[in-house]
Amino acid sequence: MSTTLSYGFKLPDTGDRGASFFPDLEADIQQLNDHTHNGVDSAPLAITSVALTTQAIASGSWVSLGSGSYRQLVTLPGSLTYDAISLQFRITASKDIIQPTIEKASSTTYYIYTNDSSIGVTALYTT
Repeated sequence: MSTTLSYGFKLPDTGDRGASFFPDLEADIQQLNDHTHNGVDSAPLAITSVALTTQAIASGSWVSLGSGSYRQLVTLPGSLTYDAISLQFRITASKDIIQPTIEKASSTTYYIYTNDSSIGVTALYTT
C-alpha cells in the first residue's frame, strides 16, 4: 500500500513492491506533468511568487539595418538571464502591447527589432 499525500500524490510505504509502487510512481509523474497550481491538484502560487522587472529601451538607440528595419542590442538588468524570463513589450508612450521580433544574442543579451525608429519601448521581464 501507499500513503496518499495532500494533492493526491502517493508515498510508497516501506516494503512496497511493483504491484503498487510502479503504478503509484506513474500516477505521481503524470500529476507532476499536468498540475496547474490551482489549489486542487497542487499548491496554489501566490502573486508574490512572480517577480516583474521593467527596462526602458530608448528610441534614440535604434541602429538602421537598411530597408526600414532597425534593431538594438539589449543587456538584461541585474542577474536576469534570457532563458529564465518571460518577455513582454509595450510602446512606452501609449502603453500598447507589441510583439517585436527578438533574437537571443547571449545568456544576458538579446536583439529587438522594429520598423519604427521613433518609438521607445518598455520591456517587462517576469521570472
